[in-house]
Amino acid sequence: MENQAKRFARVVIPSPLKQPLIYAVPPDLQDEILVGMRALIPLGRRKVVGIVFELLPETHLIETKQILAVLDEQPILDAALIQLSLWIAQYYLATIGEVLATILPPSLRSESQRTVVAKSGTFSISDAVANKILHMLGHKKGRISIKTLMRQISGGNVYQALERLESLGAVEIHERLPGGRKRSKGIRLDTDVAPPAALARYTLSTEQERALHAIDDRLQKGGFETFLLHGVTGSGKTEVYLRAMERVRASGRRSLILIPEISLTPQLIDRLKARFTGRVGILHSRLTEAERWAQWWHILRGNVDVVVGARSAVFAPLPGLGLIVVDEEHDSSYKQEESLRYNGRDVAVVRGKFLACPVILGSATPAVESYENCLQGRYRLLEITKRVYERPLPRIETVDLRSEFNRSTSIPNSKSPELRTDASPSRTKAAYRLISHRLAEALCDNYRKSRQSLIFLNRRGFSNFLQCTLCGYVLRCQYCSVTLTLHLAQKSVCCHHCNFRRPVNRVCPGCGNTTLSGIGVGTEQIEETLRHLVPHARIARMDRDTTSRRGSHEILIRQWEKAEIDILVGTQMITKGHDVTGVTVVGALLADLSLNLPDFRAAERTFQLLSQVAGRSGRGDDPGTVIVQTYEPEHYAIQHLINHDYKGFFQSEMEFRRALNYPPFTRLVSLRMEGPKGDEVETKAKILAATLNEKLDMKPKFRGQIELLGPAPAPIHKLRNRYRWQLLLKGKQIAPLLELAKRAGQLVPRSRNLRLHIDVDPYDML
Repeated sequence: MENQAKRFARVVIPSPLKQPLIYAVPPDLQDEILVGMRALIPLGRRKVVGIVFELLPETHLIETKQILAVLDEQPILDAALIQLSLWIAQYYLATIGEVLATILPPSLRSESQRTVVAKSGTFSISDAVANKILHMLGHKKGRISIKTLMRQISGGNVYQALERLESLGAVEIHERLPGGRKRSKGIRLDTDVAPPAALARYTLSTEQERALHAIDDRLQKGGFETFLLHGVTGSGKTEVYLRAMERVRASGRRSLILIPEISLTPQLIDRLKARFTGRVGILHSRLTEAERWAQWWHILRGNVDVVVGARSAVFAPLPGLGLIVVDEEHDSSYKQEESLRYNGRDVAVVRGKFLACPVILGSATPAVESYENCLQGRYRLLEITKRVYERPLPRIETVDLRSEFNRSTSIPNSKSPELRTDASPSRTKAAYRLISHRLAEALCDNYRKSRQSLIFLNRRGFSNFLQCTLCGYVLRCQYCSVTLTLHLAQKSVCCHHCNFRRPVNRVCPGCGNTTLSGIGVGTEQIEETLRHLVPHARIARMDRDTTSRRGSHEILIRQWEKAEIDILVGTQMITKGHDVTGVTVVGALLADLSLNLPDFRAAERTFQLLSQVAGRSGRGDDPGTVIVQTYEPEHYAIQHLINHDYKGFFQSEMEFRRALNYPPFTRLVSLRMEGPKGDEVETKAKILAATLNEKLDMKPKFRGQIELLGPAPAPIHKLRNRYRWQLLLKGKQIAPLLELAKRAGQLVPRSRNLRLHIDVDPYDML
């Protein structure tokens, strides 16, 4: 009778297919097939891998194809992960196949690979497509994949041509099926190696003990609860996580900790390996396919006590999961901006709810929505207001760049012998203007005391763009509506959105004169300037240009920790979780850059970013100093930053949000239309807006519930050669917004040219 309930299976393929497919389960597989296993199934002319989501006793379908094989000894997705997948598909308006494509490592969702192999002989063939296939085989040493043929041959039926060639004996088609129950061998897991020495434990402060007690109480009672651990920078939030995870391990369960970017936080990995030696699983995007496969199976078998990873690690197949931690929960990198647009922090909370286990969200600068959830009683607030060992928070001072420029436009000077102003290249004068007299003196004094300094500028490159000094022509990306940034070391200009790059020269394309000149400043130019200001200092730069190679992040961070670098210049990479006791001076250049972005979260992001970079200072025995250089020192984000006053900032920001009716007072769904033809995208966006407005007027459940803004060109109107128009849906309740957005998706059929991207709870408004 049990096998009668397994006669059919509902199988989901990791692809944009809208509906699961139903297949018959052969009698010889009915004893071993389980929900959550991978199955090899026929799909058209291919054989692909799908996940069994449901087993059925019967189906209304007249004919069904059979499952070819079961590929696993145990389910790779448990019931809670399947439930989570279904919730994600419903909430983020995606197909369940798209969700699976995000959850599963590529190795677990491959399809059969078919290759056409030429046979010797002479064949008389009149079919044009068949002759083209033979011609391509001749250029590919007699072997080519069918995928390649399908991409390169248009205007004919490739499959019919292959059937004719195969019947004539001109070709053979070889098929390699996806790997079944194989296990990767020879892959060194990060869990195999512990750090050279265990990192020291210390006595918790009263506030840390209070927070840990609250979490431990929930762990013992069982059940779901979300904690917001709001602790100032350097307050020991990580130690609270570690102690809580040790309690979870003692109860025979496992923990998951999410961090914004795993490659930037080797210190946390060291501490985890010291506490859970040989029992730490690591998941992140920089793993190779084989490494990711090995880690997945290692975790699935229960061989680890803790899994640490970036956003996608929220889907780790941990059995017996008893605690989820989201560190730096405010960080925007938890929101995926491509494909399935989910928020890893929010998904973590939902997963905890489904598993009935606690979730800890930690931050020194919580997201406004998260803090409001505490005030509304949805989350439980735990606060740590003091640093470890009662160390003082750094003193933050501002430099008003308006008065700095009005006073002098010369290169900063100092009595310090380390500060050199002679023979400085003229091309770095703009950078000198960004390093105020106060900051220059602080850097030199700090170097003389053998302390480390951090310089933050959220712009990489040498100059922001190139402009002709005669005709005003500006060098722009031909694929995006943005300027090209000068990178002097590579002798090129580059688009930071699509990565288009071209060699640089001074000839202006507009007037033909050699008068192109760099405008603005990036980290590369600041680095060069500092080498002139503090010539004997060991200076390094951390941005995407210097950390593109695998492992380069960790090399730089290890050098920084060992005090082998005196001054580190970088973008927001340097703000993430580094605990280096020798850093006593932090300088933030153009601190208000992000305040001017067309985004309602601009002030929040500025406050969070500057608070995080300021928090790198004064973590040792010596007090820290932070110098914030800004054109808007009177802005409430800067004023509250100076006083380390998150609650004051929260109140000011809530007044701004309430006045404009933005989250957390409302919910948002973004509809972005994009395509290669600007006029077509604009027309379709306006038609969609008109249709949706009609529905708003006609349907009582929409009328008065939803406000539609737009359509309007996106702030970055052209990106990767595609034009973008957007609409914004605003409403108090999420359900009507999702329903209307879903209808919008049905009105715009999916195609290669014109696409509608639906983003629920959007973060990137550009």
